[in-house]
This record gives sequence, C-alpha cells and structure tokens, in this order.
Amino acid sequence: MEIQRSGKPFDLDEFLARPLFAHLATGSPDGPRESPVWFLWEHNSIWLIADAKSSFPKRIAVEPRCALGFVDFDVAKGFLQHVGMRGEAIVGPLNVDRLYRLLCRYLGEDRGAWERPFQEGVIDQLDLMIRFEPASVVMRDQSYFK
Repeated sequence: MEIQRSGKPFDLDEFLARPLFAHLATGSPDGPRESPVWFLWEHNSIWLIADAKSSFPKRIAVEPRCALGFVDFDVAKGFLQHVGMRGEAIVGPLNVDRLYRLLCRYLGEDRGAWERPFQEGVIDQLDLMIRFEPASVVMRDQSYFK
C-alpha cells in the first residue's frame, strides 16, 4: 500500500479508529455513485456492511475498483484531516463478530441500549460484508487556526 502524506503528519490507524463516516465511490453504467457508510479498519483493510438489496454491493460485484474518502472536521477548532483511498473491494458473507465490532464503534458497547426499530429495520437485515483493500492512501492535515 502506497501512502502519500502532506501537511502535519498524523497516524493512519488512530485516524481510522475514530467513528467517522466513509464515503464510498463506485462506478455504474449510469455514472459514478457515492454512498456514506460506517466502517471498520482491521488488518489493513476497510470492512463495510450491507444487505443484499443495497445497490453498492451489486456495483462492487461488477466493478471492484472503488475509492473511499474520510474527513474529520471541526470548524470551531480549525481542525481538518482527510484520508482518501483507492483500491479494490470484494463482497462476501457477513461475519457476525466483525459486524458487532463495527457497530459498537458507532452505537456503543451496550447492545441492549440500541433502539429496537433500528435493530430490527437495519441491523437484522444486514447479510453482506465488503472488504476493501487499499492500493494507495493519501493523508492530508489541512488544519487551520482561528
């Protein structure tokens, strides 16, 4: 994996441990598509979750080349870090242990506190896991100070 950095250096693993949204860019016959997704960074791969009815796993199955973008931004503090990745993804079966590690990052460790409608309407419908392997990474710290 080739990594390019600019601005102040920061740690990729620490950055990707934050519960940020990723923006997944894929191609389609009708043009480019973008999907905001939750993610988990493990073993130098980004893991995404989906259900078989979602469109982005279908696009990845046809064209595995895609890109991910991550931004951590706080306007009041003048903080701005960005990571962009290009690589390939593969769609596979859901790994329940990895699913719950991913979800706990965003929803908290207490699964009993997760709202029932969200559990039933979203989480219980998940049946796919996408593994994205970055070929290149661009890291930029473009923080400014007020």
